[in-house]
Amino acid sequence: MKILSIIIIGLLLSNCTNSYVKNKKSITSPNDLMKFTNIWCDKNKSTDRIIKMCGQGWSKDLNISESKAIIDAKLKIADITQHTLVSNEEITHKENSKGVVKSYEKKANNILEEATISGYKIVSKKVMKEKNGWRTMVLLEYKLL
Repeated sequence: MKILSIIIIGLLLSNCTNSYVKNKKSITSPNDLMKFTNIWCDKNKSTDRIIKMCGQGWSKDLNISESKAIIDAKLKIADITQHTLVSNEEITHKENSKGVVKSYEKKANNILEEATISGYKIVSKKVMKEKNGWRTMVLLEYKLL
């Protein structure tokens, strides 16, 4: 009996999450945006052959909002597939009247130059009203060769 009640409660909770995303029409607060984004991006289940990435954009213009969301997701995909990491390390020893002073500095830059992301597919898109503009969420799918 306990197992059956746990299963029923679990199904109800998962159904509430799906209905939350499906029925959402506007964003009212930063916490609301964070909750929606976490649920929306939970669809982001990549495999060895497919990268799924969520992106979001806000603008007073609906088309600009959608373009920002797609660019956001494409940048995340490009960062995974075509980035270069440049790392510099510097160790300095200076001698003064009190002794030797040692310092250490490490810098790392993630460089993304001339990335091409073609062949992506929009898996799902959600547009909501937020304040005096539009919030667009997209989920892109990119197949690796």
